[in-house]
Amino acid sequence: MGSSPMGKFAVVAGAAVLIGWATASPALADTTVTVNPGNVPTTAAAYGTHDCDENFGGGPHNDSDVWVFVLPGNHDRTGDFVSVTATFGPNGTLTIPADGGAVVTDKGASKAWITTPAGWTLTGASAVITGTAAKFNLTHTCPAGGGGNQTSSPSPKPSDSQSPSPAPTGGGNGAGNGASTGGATGAAGGSSGGGSGSLPVTGTAVTGVALTGAALVAGGIALLVARRRREALLFSAGDDQD
Repeated sequence: MGSSPMGKFAVVAGAAVLIGWATASPALADTTVTVNPGNVPTTAAAYGTHDCDENFGGGPHNDSDVWVFVLPGNHDRTGDFVSVTATFGPNGTLTIPADGGAVVTDKGASKAWITTPAGWTLTGASAVITGTAAKFNLTHTCPAGGGGNQTSSPSPKPSDSQSPSPAPTGGGNGAGNGASTGGATGAAGGSSGGGSGSLPVTGTAVTGVALTGAALVAGGIALLVARRRREALLFSAGDDQD
């Protein structure tokens, strides 16, 4: 007795959907990467690229610096920022967006920004991202008071796939070295203003995919059972006639 072609198709299609969902699930896991080591340590004023943008903290501000990070948009990148934790030497650490700033998508690139009291030195940073990447960069800063090479109009941003090299830091810690980590959090949260961004929506609608696959498998099994029951009844009826 042959099986229904429609039943076979439903079982195979449902199994394929479930297998595809299972193999895609590991891509949803978050990973941790570190900042380009060539970008640190540095103060905002000493960093080689300055740009004050209203979409990334505004400025220049009188008494605070703005820091902007980016995931390079090249073949190594398969995800987006979830959060960025920046270390500022003795002043402590700040996490974006929990302690201020925002994670945003800008022209296809995932970026994160935060403000700190003027003169702080960035000594390191790590980021939680969806997917994978080799590293992320400090793309530019906006120093307090428009110091360094800042001009009245924003300068062109460097390519997201490049890693600008910082200038020598000189006397990096400035007036902010006496502040505590708690003070850092308050200052950064207060300077972020209204520039909060939203996290990009990532991942796969796994629940819908799983339900679809399960429904296809169940439908195929039901068709096979009904087919075999009908054939059994026909066979039994033939025996009775004999």
